[in-house]
Amino acid sequence: MATLPFNRRRMFYAATKLLLCFIILLNTSCFLFAQSYSAQLDANGFYHIQQTAPSTSATARKAQQATISITDDSRRPTNAVMLTVSFGPEINLNTITSFFLLVKTSPEFLDFGETVYISSKAVDKTARTMQIPVGGLKENTDYYFTLSQFSGCDGEETAQVHYKTGTAPKKPKKVLLVMDNQYENDPEIQQALTVYKADVTRTDPNLVFEQTYLSAAPAEKGQLYEKIKARFYDSEAPLHYLFFIGRIPSASIRSDVLDHKTNQPLPGRQNWFSSLGVYAKILTQDFPFNTQENLFISRRYDCQLAGKEPISNDITPVFFQSSITDISYGAVVPTRPEEGKAYILRYFEKLHQFKTGKLKFDKKVLLADTFYNDGTYPKKIEQLTGRWTHNDTINVPQKYGPSFNGFDPVWKADYLKKLGSNSYEIVSYSGHGEPTQHYYGITPTEINNIEKLNTLLFDFTSCSVGNVDYQDYLAGTYLDKGNTLFVNSYSTPINVAVIENQSPLLYKFKEKETFNAFSKGTYVSDAYRHGHTSNIVQYLLGDPLLSLTTACVPEPLVISSVGSLSLCPGDTATLRVSGNFTNLRWFRNGTEISQATGTTLKVGQGGLYTAKARQCEQEITSDQGVTVTDKPGPVMPVLTVETLPDRFRLRVTPAGAFSGGFNWFINGSRWQETTQDTVKATLLGANYTVKVFQNECSATSKPVTIRIDQPVLTVTGANPACSGDSIVVKAPENFSSYAWLTQGGATVVTTSNTRIYKQNAVVAVTPSRGTLEGPTSAYVTLTFKPKPPKPTITLESAGFRSSSPVNNQWYLNGNPLPDSTRQLLRNPGAGTYRVRVTDQGCFSDSDPMIITAVEPALSSLKVYPNPSNGTFRVEWPDSFRSGNLDVVDNLGRKVYSRFYAGKPAEPVLVPLKTAPGLYLLQLSTDGQTKTVKLLVK
Repeated sequence: MATLPFNRRRMFYAATKLLLCFIILLNTSCFLFAQSYSAQLDANGFYHIQQTAPSTSATARKAQQATISITDDSRRPTNAVMLTVSFGPEINLNTITSFFLLVKTSPEFLDFGETVYISSKAVDKTARTMQIPVGGLKENTDYYFTLSQFSGCDGEETAQVHYKTGTAPKKPKKVLLVMDNQYENDPEIQQALTVYKADVTRTDPNLVFEQTYLSAAPAEKGQLYEKIKARFYDSEAPLHYLFFIGRIPSASIRSDVLDHKTNQPLPGRQNWFSSLGVYAKILTQDFPFNTQENLFISRRYDCQLAGKEPISNDITPVFFQSSITDISYGAVVPTRPEEGKAYILRYFEKLHQFKTGKLKFDKKVLLADTFYNDGTYPKKIEQLTGRWTHNDTINVPQKYGPSFNGFDPVWKADYLKKLGSNSYEIVSYSGHGEPTQHYYGITPTEINNIEKLNTLLFDFTSCSVGNVDYQDYLAGTYLDKGNTLFVNSYSTPINVAVIENQSPLLYKFKEKETFNAFSKGTYVSDAYRHGHTSNIVQYLLGDPLLSLTTACVPEPLVISSVGSLSLCPGDTATLRVSGNFTNLRWFRNGTEISQATGTTLKVGQGGLYTAKARQCEQEITSDQGVTVTDKPGPVMPVLTVETLPDRFRLRVTPAGAFSGGFNWFINGSRWQETTQDTVKATLLGANYTVKVFQNECSATSKPVTIRIDQPVLTVTGANPACSGDSIVVKAPENFSSYAWLTQGGATVVTTSNTRIYKQNAVVAVTPSRGTLEGPTSAYVTLTFKPKPPKPTITLESAGFRSSSPVNNQWYLNGNPLPDSTRQLLRNPGAGTYRVRVTDQGCFSDSDPMIITAVEPALSSLKVYPNPSNGTFRVEWPDSFRSGNLDVVDNLGRKVYSRFYAGKPAEPVLVPLKTAPGLYLLQLSTDGQTKTVKLLVK
């Protein structure tokens, strides 16, 4: 089973008729807090977690649903703690079916973690608390705990907490040797063990040993577990290591998926495995020993079948699945029962040679990935650890992918050749496997036929090669061959998680992981246990106390360099120390360089560089230093960009400071060489740099990017506008040309950044700076609305009437008349009148109607008949002795005029030969004017 974060691809290869397959179980969990998850069972009966769509409510609640407090386990402080979970009132404990605890040494989302699956039976519903013991922790280490609650198959995160373990007290560590009972009185085996104990206590006197023997009786395996558990809590010398020797300790374990109604195994949901790791789980034992069946059994329910309510008669263990291993272990399991003693003696003999310094291995790694291209990994391993250099990889004719199950003679030949001719500390294999075969064509016979094999450790990310139930099982064959001292393998078909289809080989070399810890002298069993690769079906074959620094002979501290040691300004050289050193310190001219403690040092100034470090509890000084010299060179050039309408001009500053010419680059590629300090840009969106020269040194400017941002059109005037009006559209200035685009119309290229539109259009612009065409702006929609018809004014006896029955506004002398919006304007006085008709924001104005004065009272100026057919009689008022008698039309034009030097004695006849309509009769004298409206029918 594998639990994967949302951004990791799963590779799952089922074991059918011993098809080869591989994956890592139980240890690939990784979560992002406040997320939702779903659980499911794989073919082997193990739960794994998938991230589901984020839950808004879960995100909002985050860690407020519960709190976690942590206390040390007084029996195993620093590597065992008790988590107490207090649930908030918003959590309905009756709907929770299980919990999932993730234990990580990093807050990073992509880092791996250990997992524990917990039954809801662990909750004290009255106190609303739950206690979770967690072991297998490493001293003086930060841990990050994340608890998720599940209802059926659906889960969401509940709480998080960070905790740092303390430093372990100095007390003896017990090693329990568990052996077949046939070796209890065997003098050769006992002598080999005596030598072994002397070898390991010489380098670690804090170790104490106890031996126990096991028969083939199944019940004794349960008794052995109880003995291990008791020794684990021993107050004087707690148990830290298990060393299994022989075939009998290997345990059969069973995983049952139960019918939640009957508590009987579901058809086809019972799986059997071989295991040693089952003995190493103390605090979260997920395979308790069943005394009725004399078997380690784990029981669990399929959440999809059981639903979202807790099981009424739950018979699962409280911790029904866990990847945490509390005790480090190793094993020597002979490939054949009849050759068991010889097999064991051969192993202890070469182990003694290694621990006494007679057996050595090259500090190299061989990578064998049958699926993914790992050609860059050898160099990456060197960068990650500093211990392994000149690493190898197997030549793969092509990238096969995980589905390929065939043979490849090229891969096979290269693999066997490199194993037989080179020395390695580690060979890491990732690919399909079965108990007696690797792909592509590697069998126990092929391994035994290698003339010599000088590899310390084999790590197989592969299915079933550690299945000890098979004669000549492949992992055991490797351990017996040549100088091999340790093999990591698995007894069943397994799963592996990869990131973005990359080879998984590199992961164990990273910080805090297995091989990185191993390179620093950690016992190999501890390195595997704390490297998040422990598993119930994992077989760690070999000495659990195997260390790369067992035979400690100080190495010479040699400083090597990468790059020229004669530095131009701005140049650097890298100094490197290879080897397994601690407390590394760097010095320049005898003065220690502050905070420089890594295996590499990047230097940028001259001087004599030396180093000091510790190894084998001794301080070692580099035999000779490395001298770095400075050379004068040019100052760093600076590129500036001048933006002109027709071009971008790149200029080197400071001007006149460089005389050796200029090398110009676009996106890092050579563009041109000139003697000019200015050039014209030819490519948009590119990075431009320039290199200058002086005294065999050069300096390169920082890159500048030439781009034209997407233009934004601005619209002047209303949009929508009214018909007859215009809309002005402007593009940004400072371009040499503009291509104006109209949807459904022609493109117009101009040098103006302004366009005027008088009709509906959807327009955009593409500006150009010389030959460099910029991006096109977003399209802008221009809309014109129709104006209402032009109104006319008709003169009536009551006033003026508009031709429009609605939407009128009357104006006098250009100003709107308040409350004058009806069709009829009554009793207008003197002045110029217009009417405006508005519809949907657009308007039309009438022609003006001019009233020069109001008509006098009838008693002073009489006109009759009025209206008439054009002939009127006018009685002269008494106050007027002389004056002009004029008639004007509604535009102010005179249609009749006559001067009278004195007052007429009789009514004056005024004949009008004009069209019907309204006219004004005006009598003027001495600054006075009398006006009467005339209506011609």
